[in-house]
Amino acid sequence: MANYEPEEEETVSAASIKKGLKDLIDDLKQSQGDSAARERQYYQQEYNVITDIENRIKLLKNTLKEQQSQLELKLSLKRVGDEEFKAETIELLEQVQNQLMGLNASKKEEKAKINALNKDKKALEIKLSYPEGLLTEIGGQLRDEEAKKLILKKLYDWVSEQLNRYLNGEKRGLVAKVENLWDKYAVSSQEMEAQREQTLGQLNEFLVKLGYRE
Repeated sequence: MANYEPEEEETVSAASIKKGLKDLIDDLKQSQGDSAARERQYYQQEYNVITDIENRIKLLKNTLKEQQSQLELKLSLKRVGDEEFKAETIELLEQVQNQLMGLNASKKEEKAKINALNKDKKALEIKLSYPEGLLTEIGGQLRDEEAKKLILKKLYDWVSEQLNRYLNGEKRGLVAKVENLWDKYAVSSQEMEAQREQTLGQLNEFLVKLGYRE
């Protein structure tokens, strides 16, 4: 598909490439001969590779979504504890159910809202069905003393990061100034030796003129 040419204003995507491959495969099915069969097999392999990659991406996205949901659940349990978490979730679930009762599924304009609320309801029901012992597994509810330590650590890390950033900026500025001075005033050893020889020569001339040296 290296020579695939998208139509005008068409965005090249996996779906458009797969469609192009499928069209080629279908066309080649009508052709006879070994060459057509080999070409069809090649395009089919390309099609399968893209499909496999899409499936892996979908699986990874689902796994990530599940892990994010688990993390949010654990953070909520850690923050408020088991009883308050259940009470909050049940209250939200009741709100969703009350909204659903006020909607009519036969009305087209309300279907989208009903679908969204049903998704929220399912998510809340899943949150309530977390396994027993999960709170113990994550170390119990966060206590005030632990919260204070975490806040202080967060503050320390932030201050330390800002201080290091400032110091690194100052160091870079100082190094740049030193390099600038070096470029401006640095003299090579050969130049220093030449200047020394020139100075000695001038001194010898003065000494000869003064009669101190022949």
